[in-house]
Amino acid sequence: MPDPRAPLDPQVKVLFDMMAANRAQRVLEPGPMREGLGALAPLLVAGAPSVAAEREIRIPGPAGTLRLRVFHASDPAGSPRPVIVYFHGGGYVVMSPETHEKLTKQICVGVGAMVVSVDYRLAPENRYPAPLDDCLAAFRWVRTHARELGGNPRLIAAAGDSAGGNAAAAVALRLVAAGEAPPSALLLLCPWTDMALDTDSMRRFGPDDGVLDTDIMTWFRDCYVRPENWSDPFASPLRGDLSGFPPTLVVVGEIDPLLDDGVKLARRLEQAGRKVVLQSHAGMPHDFMLFPGIDEGARAIDGICRFAKSALGG
Repeated sequence: MPDPRAPLDPQVKVLFDMMAANRAQRVLEPGPMREGLGALAPLLVAGAPSVAAEREIRIPGPAGTLRLRVFHASDPAGSPRPVIVYFHGGGYVVMSPETHEKLTKQICVGVGAMVVSVDYRLAPENRYPAPLDDCLAAFRWVRTHARELGGNPRLIAAAGDSAGGNAAAAVALRLVAAGEAPPSALLLLCPWTDMALDTDSMRRFGPDDGVLDTDIMTWFRDCYVRPENWSDPFASPLRGDLSGFPPTLVVVGEIDPLLDDGVKLARRLEQAGRKVVLQSHAGMPHDFMLFPGIDEGARAIDGICRFAKSALGG
């Protein structure tokens, strides 16, 4: 059967070959997976841009303190800047604000915003909805305390990649359900929007994908959410009421097993009459903007920053 991704972008092939070399030793258990992906952090953050200021703070969370990393594009003592609360990807099981430091700093500098990267609890030790509860608590806290940090509480977006995109969309749903204002904008990068994993793109690209194959995606889901909760709209935002969503950017790679998750969300937002931009990148895999050596990642980040600046008045 011919490879549905052919011809593979040469830069993507280098990434896939690197990931394939590590897969032979892969053990789908939280400890080994976190250790292995943690070892990638120096590669993922190499070449991160400088920011004007950064610090780590701790805030009250639903089950103890939450750690936030705060990045400023300009002097935090100056005029309040737009805020982006960022939720990292990793299937709700792995990765951290540290693995996403380069990406969050690129967005910080590109938008001229304050970016707050959230270290939420991980599954399977903390199953749904615990990680999402942390993300919601962090967003609410940042909105309340934005001015103290140097941000503008009236201009605050939620953003995330993969599982973090799921969290950002679910935070918007939960805020609206609670009668609160949604984020000013949503930036959803290769988002995971439906726990069913029952899409054409998952069947087409998932079995031997170089970044997010079917086995690991199914393992992430089973770690995070039990089958009886798959249809919960806060677990699967694609199934939620999207009529209260703010302006939303959905970024997709066209050979990502989660391609249809993003495309279907964008279509549903259009049907709900919401402002949505679908930013599609031919030949790109899951979370391609996170990895070094892929030129299209820089172009994606440029588009993300343009949308955010427009939506947040930058």
